[in-house]
Amino acid sequence: MMKKILFLVLFCATFLFAEDRLFLNILKNVSIINVQNSIDNAKTLQKDLNEENFTNFLKSWKKVEALYFAGDLDEDFLDTPRYIDVFNNLKEDLSSQMKRVIESNDEVKTALFKNSFKTINALEYVLFNDKEISKREKELSIAILDSIISHLEDINSVYKGYLEKPNKDEKFETALVINGLIASSYRLKEWRIGNASGNSAKFKNDAKNDRAEYFLSQNSFAAIEAIIEAHNEIVKKHKYYDFASYALDKGAAIELLVVIDKINEMQNELKTLPKDDFTKADKLFTLANELHNAYYVSLIQQLSITGKILDADGD
Repeated sequence: MMKKILFLVLFCATFLFAEDRLFLNILKNVSIINVQNSIDNAKTLQKDLNEENFTNFLKSWKKVEALYFAGDLDEDFLDTPRYIDVFNNLKEDLSSQMKRVIESNDEVKTALFKNSFKTINALEYVLFNDKEISKREKELSIAILDSIISHLEDINSVYKGYLEKPNKDEKFETALVINGLIASSYRLKEWRIGNASGNSAKFKNDAKNDRAEYFLSQNSFAAIEAIIEAHNEIVKKHKYYDFASYALDKGAAIELLVVIDKINEMQNELKTLPKDDFTKADKLFTLANELHNAYYVSLIQQLSITGKILDADGD
């Protein structure tokens, strides 16, 4: 009888430990779901290459990209996001190169010989460079999406594999989450809002909408909305042991509330702006900067985690 009681106690303790593992809960309840949604939306877009399906796929991908952990779990997948998306990480003129790809008589696989030609940025040009999608553009789009889906399936495999055999300590995992939020909020304010609105250090007082991430398809605000929602999925309260539970355990309730308030304010501000008009986005940038500071200055200090500093043009 005593053995049965002891076994039950140990079983419950193990179960509670697993349930209280913040990072594993995020992978299971957020990351894997977002990756699968992105795969499903990419396949839907392949079947029907229309604007709505592109937007749905883009938004689901932005959620995956915003909080990407696979490279830290398996270094073989460190560069995987750049095989899917090259925004702000490409020095060449992708549009002019994709124009040549479309006009080329080479077979599709031969024409798409560069990794950058098989990204969502290349796909946007193929689909939105003119009003009609030609037979050639359709073939290119399907091949680009095949490549993207393959990389997304790799990410899914890394996350699911880690759930089965976690091999990092909890402190490392928790640092991944908060540093992911910090890095994502930095890119959001500087790259995705500041560069187009003229608020970034790189383009101070020089607002130009054509610097926006998805200017051609007019999906830049949609991408920002998805990134903000990805943050919200992490920090809001859930039934499982989540980031909010962890922050409260660490006495960071006030700091967490500031983060949640800034996310809500950004979501509301986006709704007031003309579609993809970054000349009106000064307040949005200010809120994004405040969100970044809420993570990097306030919350990280209370959680006693070391933050990573990003340079202006890269990770």
